[in-house]
Amino acid sequence: MFKKIVSTFFLFLFVGSLTAYGQLKIGYMSTQQVMSQLPQRDAIQQKLQNFIQQKRGSLQQRTSAFQDSVAAFQQNKPNMSDAQVQQAQQRLTQMESTLRQFQQQIQQQIQQRRNTLLQPIYNKMDQAIANVAKARDLDFVINKATSSGDNIIYYAASDKLDITQEVINQITEKSAKN
Repeated sequence: MFKKIVSTFFLFLFVGSLTAYGQLKIGYMSTQQVMSQLPQRDAIQQKLQNFIQQKRGSLQQRTSAFQDSVAAFQQNKPNMSDAQVQQAQQRLTQMESTLRQFQQQIQQQIQQRRNTLLQPIYNKMDQAIANVAKARDLDFVINKATSSGDNIIYYAASDKLDITQEVINQITEKSAKN
């Protein structure tokens, strides 16, 4: 919360100092609203869900194999010598470590796939923002909210400064042409 207040303060300080030297034109938009209204979003979401399901299946197989090994160890432990118990415990510890690494690797792969799938949309959004900003002669375009959903802009004197719908229109028009 403190970071948000400080960053907002510095943003307004920066804007205030710039407006002292001349007329500064600032627009704002809701990235979340743009993302939610893009037609290709559903296809990307489906591709990502398929990828996640595939990776979860692989993880589930390895988790089941590990659990089966633990169950077999616990069942056979009374019939094992101390050396065999120690060796089996080391093997299970190694399996658990490998399973954790695999899980982290999957999380990284999912994030990388998400970024790869969304990058073309982000590029289109950046281009649409630049086009709208240029057409409206804006100096800055600010995101209406943070990625966690916290508002950055609580009040705007005019809805004319909100370029969200124009950005959506630009992206959908270009997508329809392609």
